[in-house]
Amino acid sequence: MTEKELRESLGFKDKIVYHYCSLEAMYGIFSNTSFWLTSLESSNDASELRLAQKIIAEALKELKEEYPNEEYQEILNKIELAPKDKSFNKHKPRHKYYGLSFVEDKDSLTHWERYANYSSGVCIGFNLALIDNLFWINAIPNIVSDWLHPTPIIYSHEEQLKYAKSSIVAKINGSVKEFEEFKRLEHIYSSIYYAALTTLKPIFKHTGFLSEKEHRIYLMEGEAETAAKLMKDMINESNTENHVLFKNISKNITNLAAKLKVSKNDKLHGVFKDGIRSYYSLHLKEIWSDSLIPEVVLGPKCFQNKKELKSFMKQCKLNRTKINVSQIPIR
Repeated sequence: MTEKELRESLGFKDKIVYHYCSLEAMYGIFSNTSFWLTSLESSNDASELRLAQKIIAEALKELKEEYPNEEYQEILNKIELAPKDKSFNKHKPRHKYYGLSFVEDKDSLTHWERYANYSSGVCIGFNLALIDNLFWINAIPNIVSDWLHPTPIIYSHEEQLKYAKSSIVAKINGSVKEFEEFKRLEHIYSSIYYAALTTLKPIFKHTGFLSEKEHRIYLMEGEAETAAKLMKDMINESNTENHVLFKNISKNITNLAAKLKVSKNDKLHGVFKDGIRSYYSLHLKEIWSDSLIPEVVLGPKCFQNKKELKSFMKQCKLNRTKINVSQIPIR
C-alpha cells in the first residue's frame, strides 16, 4: 500500500492547492521547511474578520422567521442581544487569527502578477490533507484541533448565511435538550453568539474576492494552550479511567504546537512591504516530503534553471516533487 492509499484509507483524501510567491520566498520555505502564517488583520480584504458579525445578525433574523416556536424565539432574541451584554465582556473571546493562503488555480495570470513577483516567481503545490493527517498521527481528536485549521473560504452571501444559520442552530441544539435547563446556564446566549462568531470570522470573505478561490490554513493564537489546559481540567472532572486519555491529549497538543512553532511565545515580527507585521513560522518538518509538496510551477517570466532547482529540491528532501513551467505566453 502506498502512502497516498494509506491516507485515503484513513479518510484523508488528497487536496492539492497552490501558494504563489517569489523565488526568494520559496528558497526560505524549502530551506526552513516552514511557511509563514501572517496576521489576517492585514489581509488585502478590508472587511476581513468583520463580515461574520453582519452575517450572524442577518442569520438570526431569518432563523426567527423559520422557527416560530416560542422557546426558540426567546433563545434567538437573547442571542441577538449578546453584543450588548456587558456582563460577558471579561469572557468575550478576543482571538487573533493568522493565516496562510492558497488558491485552486496553479497557472493564473492574475495570481502570477499579484502574488509571484510580477510573474517571475513560482507557485508551490501543497497537499492540505496532510495537515489533518498531522493531527491524526499525533493522536489529537478533531474536537480539540480547531486551533490550526485548513478550510476553503466562503464568498457567496447566500452560502455564508446558510452556514451561519446551521452553525447557530448546531450550537443551540448541542448545549442542552431541555429549555428550562438551558435558561439556567450562565451566559449561555452570549457563549453561543461568540462561539459562532469565532468559527465564522476567519472563513468569510467579501464576494469581490471570489475569483481567488482561496483555501486557508488559519491559526487561532493561544488556542493550542487553551485546548491543552481544557484537557488537563477534564482530568479532575472525569472518571479515573479517562485520566490517562485526557493527560495524553493535553501533552500531545502541547508537543505538536511546540514542534510546529505556533505556541503563543513563538510569535515573530518582520518588515513587510506595507510595514511591520506579526507572523508565525509554521514548521512542517514532521510531514515535510514530496507528498506535502508534489509540484512547483515556474512563472511565465521566471528564468530559474530547472536542473539547478532540482538539485536544490533534492537537498530539501523533495526528490519526487515535479517541476513544471507556466503555459501562459507572456512576452
